[in-house]
Amino acid sequence: MSWKQTLQKAAEGHYVLPRIKTMRCDAHLFLSDKLLAEVEEDVFAQVVNACTFPGATRVVLTPDCHVGYGVPIGTAIETEGVLLPTAAGYDIGCGMVQLQTTLTKDDVQDGAKRRRWMEEVERRIGVGVGQSGHRRISKKQFPEIIRHGAKALRHSNDVAERACIPVDDDRTDVPARALQKADQLGSLGGGNHFCEMQVDAEGHVWVMLHTGSRGFGWNIAKEYFVRGAEHLGLKSRSEDQVWLDAESTLGRDYWNLHNMAANFAIANRLLIGDAVCEALEAVFGGEAHVYYEISHNLIQRESGRFVARKGATRAFPGGHPALKGTVWEETGHPILIPGSMETGSAILFANEAAKESLYSVNHGAGRRLSRSAARRELSQKDTDRRMAGKGILLNTRSTPLDESGPCYKNLDDVLESVELAGLATVHKKLKPVACIKGND
Repeated sequence: MSWKQTLQKAAEGHYVLPRIKTMRCDAHLFLSDKLLAEVEEDVFAQVVNACTFPGATRVVLTPDCHVGYGVPIGTAIETEGVLLPTAAGYDIGCGMVQLQTTLTKDDVQDGAKRRRWMEEVERRIGVGVGQSGHRRISKKQFPEIIRHGAKALRHSNDVAERACIPVDDDRTDVPARALQKADQLGSLGGGNHFCEMQVDAEGHVWVMLHTGSRGFGWNIAKEYFVRGAEHLGLKSRSEDQVWLDAESTLGRDYWNLHNMAANFAIANRLLIGDAVCEALEAVFGGEAHVYYEISHNLIQRESGRFVARKGATRAFPGGHPALKGTVWEETGHPILIPGSMETGSAILFANEAAKESLYSVNHGAGRRLSRSAARRELSQKDTDRRMAGKGILLNTRSTPLDESGPCYKNLDDVLESVELAGLATVHKKLKPVACIKGND
């Protein structure tokens, strides 16, 4: 019998997996019937694992959920006194930036100019696995960035989910291997990271960026997966079971470095955003500014407890205390949801019911094909033809099969699930016209 048959329906788009065996809390799944049917059977063990960690008080799965590392991608976990490195993952602070421009679709109609824009962006940022950023940050400025994030770049909570994530200056040296990757600040990376020009239904041009803390955050995460496993006496290859007492020396050191990595990620996105704005002005003569920046791999304190979002996006509605004094105080902050480079993306705003999901929604459409399965099952020729037919330009010689549309769940289905559960409302849908990837 499938574990899905044990779920209890709490409301439309909301299922509950009751506590069983070692689980310390129930799991709440925010999925339509259609998306629930698509969820892999292997997700069950990871849901149970998420609910089994010491300190776990509530676990939520978002509509894009799928098998991850230790816990599903698309999970929010609330804990009391416990930090879960596996629920922040290796790319600590990974997230999105949305840029709003003065351009219209007519301004970017010329494919040659869009191509030149992509070249100008690539001239200004590092693109691809292991690449350094092209903007040199001084040795004096780097400590300011990892301690003060967006504030070090003179941005506020009006454009950044968290302009500064607190760091204790009096503890924890940054691991040498992480510091060796400091030069990656201002770089996009590879995999599912991207810089994409988009057009909304009214013909306005936007740019969406997706990247994280790069090798800096990866090396911090790796060190504490290893040290945490050793501390708990876990067997080899069991790092995904690591948990840390937040008041222990190891926990406090991880928390401090995790927050440094998150500040790195925020600044990384904003620096890339500056470069994109320069390229837009150079090619099209238009202007752009940061509309919003937000993370989806992060642990933070909320209402006295830790909330870890692994492939999940914070969703505070209007009136939430954390938004007081910002331009989003009445409306709630924007939620940035990438779909795929074929299908487009969306901007949402949370509703009061988001409280039921730990103020969390999905971080994207969610994978339905692994990278290896995509390369095995999809046709390069057909994929390239689809992209060309839609007029979407790429900086790569051919479309990365493992990032193409069929690799992801249907974005409309995912957005429908969010609205069905009453968590958030779709504000805008954005269609891609040019996409920069780090695959070639």
